[in-house]
Amino acid sequence: MRRDLREQRFDATTSFDYLLRDLARDFPAAHLPVGDDVARTRDALLRLGAGMIEAPAGAPAPGAPAAPPRDSTIPSIYTYWGQFIDHDITLNTNGPDDGSGPGGDQALGDIVSEPFRAFEPDAVRRSLHNGRNPLLDLDSLYGSGPRFEGEKDRGTTRSEAAYVPNSAKLRLGRIGTEPFGPFSLIAPGDDPQRDLPRSTAPGSERMPLIPDSRNDENLIVAQFHVAMIRFHNAVVDWVARYEPWCAVTQRELFDRARELVRFHYQWLVVNDYLRTLTKSGVLDSVLATGPTLFRPARRVAMPLEFAVAAFRFGHSMVRGAYDFNVNFTGNGPGGVASLDLLFRFTGNGGLSPNPANPAPALPSNWPVEWPRLTDKGDPLSFRMARKIDPFLADGLGHLLNEGNAATEPIKALLKQLAQRNLLRGYMLALPTGEAVAQELRARPLTPAQLRQNAAPEVVAALDDLDGTPLWYYVLKEAEVQGNGNFLGEVGSRILAETFVYLLRLDPESFMRRPGGDWTPAYGVRFEDGRLVTTISDLLAFAGVFPIGQDEAGPVFRRNGTGYAGHDGA
Repeated sequence: MRRDLREQRFDATTSFDYLLRDLARDFPAAHLPVGDDVARTRDALLRLGAGMIEAPAGAPAPGAPAAPPRDSTIPSIYTYWGQFIDHDITLNTNGPDDGSGPGGDQALGDIVSEPFRAFEPDAVRRSLHNGRNPLLDLDSLYGSGPRFEGEKDRGTTRSEAAYVPNSAKLRLGRIGTEPFGPFSLIAPGDDPQRDLPRSTAPGSERMPLIPDSRNDENLIVAQFHVAMIRFHNAVVDWVARYEPWCAVTQRELFDRARELVRFHYQWLVVNDYLRTLTKSGVLDSVLATGPTLFRPARRVAMPLEFAVAAFRFGHSMVRGAYDFNVNFTGNGPGGVASLDLLFRFTGNGGLSPNPANPAPALPSNWPVEWPRLTDKGDPLSFRMARKIDPFLADGLGHLLNEGNAATEPIKALLKQLAQRNLLRGYMLALPTGEAVAQELRARPLTPAQLRQNAAPEVVAALDDLDGTPLWYYVLKEAEVQGNGNFLGEVGSRILAETFVYLLRLDPESFMRRPGGDWTPAYGVRFEDGRLVTTISDLLAFAGVFPIGQDEAGPVFRRNGTGYAGHDGA
């Protein structure tokens, strides 16, 4: 197993498969109707998706009831940490576009092709592939790793991370350290290394030099990737100082630092991310019994019920605007950081509010202030993620960087996130939410529960569907069972089972260490001996989160962050 998984780390693609194989074998009994009903079902899904996007904000009509609050108790960082995790383990790749795939001239997963088709599970398994290794090994951060002097080329064709030459550290990009206009520098203002490393080659200026360019899709996930680069560099310095026997060569230093970064990251995914977002008791049950839905042992594969439905719950947590930093906080000189602006200040967006006047690097007024997005006890509800429910922010109905090269009405569909998710789940033969609940021995939501608080157009669309799409079901279950603050029974079980399966499948994960699970007590520590046990601790160790306050303002961890003179610029 160890040799096979090591080889698969450098394969071009891995597989998708179904978590609930009995339901897949019974297709289409546990699914939305196919055959002559495809056009009718597709129309109902389009209407359902349209009804899930909130109308643009505006003054309520006279006498109309106030809109219910949509703020959860989940800090906003969990939305974008989830996006970073997703990009590390999944990348859908279609079947061939040359007519040899299961859909003839329609690539599987292409929801805009006409006529629209819903495929059988066997066709999906054959033709849909995962461009990511589905292990939580941070290949989206490291690529295939650095190549030091004297080492042979590994021959991989995968995209690469940018490393400081002849160093165990990853490169960073620089921002300005001078304020401009009415905007303030983001503390600490003298720290320039707070952007992704970017290309300066003609024709590809501003493009991120990271293994997965999706992590430059919006500014919050880009800043999270920056924090992970800096965490790695800080761990390199820690190993060199406290474990010098692991730092005899740059290769040994890198390998040990990467191992510690992976272990901390994986431990936090389980003990911070999952514990925050899943129903109490579900994770502990899966940890105690093991991932029972994956027995008997399977090949390395990403479950479709997870990737195409359950793990897309984070889309409902996206806010239309964020309390982002001192400049973009509602009452700052820049107002709030709207979703539109967070897409513009990336490489694809031109790092500028005006695409016609792109900037070469992130401006000095735009680094994130993580304390605004991470505090579970923050009394300011607008710093929290939106509730997990079937109501999506208005900005997700017209995504800025999606479908711009397409023609109407294809562009409108590609920009409408809810419709895309629903159609893709139907096309890829996902079972209904009710069927999944029954298979998991969970009490299915009633028709009344599935329709409560729903707009008339959503109710009408559900009435026209013979079953509930799994993605919608997971969102509604979170609303009914968790008041939007955590996933319900079905969503929690799929997440917990999948993550524990992936970690126990990987012989190099923290769960497979000889002698029992690894804990942060065996990892890096702050100089005062504190452990890294939360995502805020990781950000603080990386030097992007204040660890205290003095008369001059927030105090950041400076020693060992690796940003002074190590950006490779």
